[in-house]
Amino acid sequence: MKLTFNLCILLFVAAPAFAADDAARQKAVDFATRAAMSNMFELKAAEIEVSKGAAEDAKQFAGDMLKDHGRAGPILADAAKEDGVQLPAGLDDEHKKKLEALQQSDPQNLDQAYLSTQVTAHQEAVALFSDYSKNGPDGALKRASQKILPDLRMHLTRIEGLTSK
Repeated sequence: MKLTFNLCILLFVAAPAFAADDAARQKAVDFATRAAMSNMFELKAAEIEVSKGAAEDAKQFAGDMLKDHGRAGPILADAAKEDGVQLPAGLDDEHKKKLEALQQSDPQNLDQAYLSTQVTAHQEAVALFSDYSKNGPDGALKRASQKILPDLRMHLTRIEGLTSK
């Protein structure tokens, strides 16, 4: 009887810790999934712009995105692995549809379509990484978000400058 009582007390005391661990894990999984989706989308969109775009400034931005997001991907993947989080292997339907629309843009509108997708994508990425770098659970993913965030902010400033011309 005493053993049963002690086990009940132990579970009662430990339950909030387990719940907190589950919440932290879920936050890490959500962040890593959204961050990986964003990064994959950035790379694919930049590939389209580099191969089909006409405006030199948009193509140069896309080339820089290939380099910068090409470096960010492995940082994110290594951090996810260290934190025991599985990243998605491919894009979700929402991002696939955005890429398909970009791919099907007529040549006169492709550069503008690419640039406008980049404004939205970088606003969302900055918000995601900023929140996680402040409020995410400690670990490799949080450190990675803090490392990648300054580049994302720079990209956003740059893309906003390109689209305000």
